[in-house]
Parts: sequence; C-alpha cells; structure tokens
Amino acid sequence: MHRTRWTSRRTVLALLGSGAVAASALVVARVLRGTSASRGASSRPSVGVQFHGVWEDYSLAERSAVLDRLVEAGVQWVRVDLGWATLQPDGPDSYSDWGLSLADEVVEAAHARGLKVLGMLWTTPEWASADGDERSAPRRPEDYAAAAAHVAARYDGLVSAWEVWNEPNDPDYFTGADPARYTALLRAAYPAVKDASPGALVVLGGTSYNDTEWIHRCYEAGAGPYFDVLATHPYQRPSDLPPEAPDDGTPWRLRHISTVREVMVAHGDAGKEVWFTELGWSSHGDTGGQPWSRGVSRQTQADYLVRTLDLVAGSYPYVTTVFWYRERDSGERESHRGRFGLLDLDLAPKPVMAALGGFLGRA
Repeated sequence: MHRTRWTSRRTVLALLGSGAVAASALVVARVLRGTSASRGASSRPSVGVQFHGVWEDYSLAERSAVLDRLVEAGVQWVRVDLGWATLQPDGPDSYSDWGLSLADEVVEAAHARGLKVLGMLWTTPEWASADGDERSAPRRPEDYAAAAAHVAARYDGLVSAWEVWNEPNDPDYFTGADPARYTALLRAAYPAVKDASPGALVVLGGTSYNDTEWIHRCYEAGAGPYFDVLATHPYQRPSDLPPEAPDDGTPWRLRHISTVREVMVAHGDAGKEVWFTELGWSSHGDTGGQPWSRGVSRQTQADYLVRTLDLVAGSYPYVTTVFWYRERDSGERESHRGRFGLLDLDLAPKPVMAALGGFLGRA
C-alpha cells in the first residue's frame, strides 16, 4: 500500500487518447453524475467482510462464531483468501488434502449460513514460481489457471465469484507489479473458471488504492474481455482521512474511483460493476505516524464505515459491493494492520460491528 505512482484525471485522459474520450464523453458524464440504468442512486451496495478463516490462528469454534456474528449483522458476502501455494505445494499433479479440507470447511460453513463467497486465489507454489517466491507470477500462467479451474469446479455453486490475485499493482504482493504479466494470468484464468463454474463471476484483482494508470495498462494489454467485475482497495492516505475527503488527483482517495470509472468507460466497460474488495480504517491511537499507518478511534471507525456506505450509495452507483477489511482484530494488537476488525481478538464486538448492523437494519 506504500505506493508513489499517481495519475491525475488530466493524465488519464491523455493516456486514453482524445478519440476514445470523445466517443464516451456522454457516458462518462452520466456515470460521474451518479446515474445508472440498472441501479438507482439511492440503492445501497451489498456488504461483505474479509474473512481470514483459513488462517492457522483460527479454531473451528472461532470460525463458526465469527460467521454467526456476521450473519446476525446482516452481512451478505465474505471474501476468503485461498493460497495456491497451500493448496498445491508439491507439483501440478497433486493437491494437499489438508489445504483442501480446510478450504472446504470455511467455504461450506459460509455457504450453509446463506453467505455468498468471494474466493481470492493467490500465492505461487515454489515449483511454479520463476524464482521460488510465492508473491511472484508463475512461469506458466496455465498452471495457475489449472488450479483456479480445480477449485472453481470443487466449489461450483458454493463460491459465487473468484478474484484473480490480491493487489497485483503492488510489488509487495505481486513481484514486479507488471500489468502485462498480470493480464496474462487473468487471460488464462478467466476461461478456466468459466468452464469449471459457468455461473461464477471473475473479478480483476483488487488494486492497492485506485490505481488508474495500472488499470489502464491492463486494458492496453488486453484485459477487457477477461473479467466480469473490476475491483479496487480504496484505502485513504493519510489513513485517518474521512471517506468524503476530496479527490486530489492521486490514487489515495476513495473519491478517485470516478477516474477509474472513466478508464473503464473509455475502454467500453460501462456495463461492468466495480467492487471494493477491501476497505477500512484501523482503530488505534497513533495519529501522528506515517501517512499509511495513522489510526482513528473506535467510534470514528464505526462512523466512517456508515459514512462510506452512504457515500457509495449516493455518489457511485456502479460500486455495487463493498467488503470491509476485516472480520476481527489480529494478535498484532499494537500494529496498524492488527486493528481493522469488526470484532476484538476475543470476538467481542467493537462499535463498528454495531454500526454495521444498524446500517443493515439488524440493530
């Protein structure tokens, strides 16, 4: 999330070319006014939560308790991160019984409670990686596609959408952050998932922040026909800014999503939805740290969640699903990353959980 590249709206228009922009000017204007043929401006987005249920620090009882609390609050989706490196560690011809059993448990538990599941598949096994790094792209995109097809078939009817990687524009999560290499992965995965689970959506991996330049370069590499939904992770920077902070022309504002939408429209994707597959504020007291690690109070965290959902509903009708990051605080109690949860580590609800339930009509 510590990115330095940014793109202003003027730069985006230059990248796209005057012809493309002129051809879609009316559509862009309609989108930026917040109108939509398929969804009214007052419609609320669906709400999901990142659920790290496959992580080893979870017990079976804790997984069940968290899912029950999410259902009680009215949450509709969970995003479950699945590691390809965990599922297929030993080579292309075998899968880990342990890894698949754990994934089965989490996916089936969510589905049994009526939650829709977004599966996010990432991390490259050593045997498939060019340099042995699990954050690197595989040497052969078809190896990733085969694994994606395997899990899509296994969870056909249980997983509603598959997200191809996590923050692939960030070299910390996708070595090199090369949009052409990522697009090759996406182009291989899309038909494989669709053949295995025709009803599942394929989601372009949520970018770290609203990275318009990187998304444009994916389109230029041919990504357009190979995803159903575009995702971003519009965390604010500084990380204690409110959701309504004005777009300053950089990716580090939620409101910069309108410029992402301009890129989509200019490339003929006005009909596709946008999902925020991660978004949140961390509840801790350090407000004077680095721009990416400043916290807010627990009550402000709750307030910002509701204000975000209201902002999306009123201004960005093409953003149809918002996933809060994350379900509970981690053991990293003193870290910025450890305090995003709806629940404390011991699963006691934080004010943000009550606020979510109130927004969804469950309080």
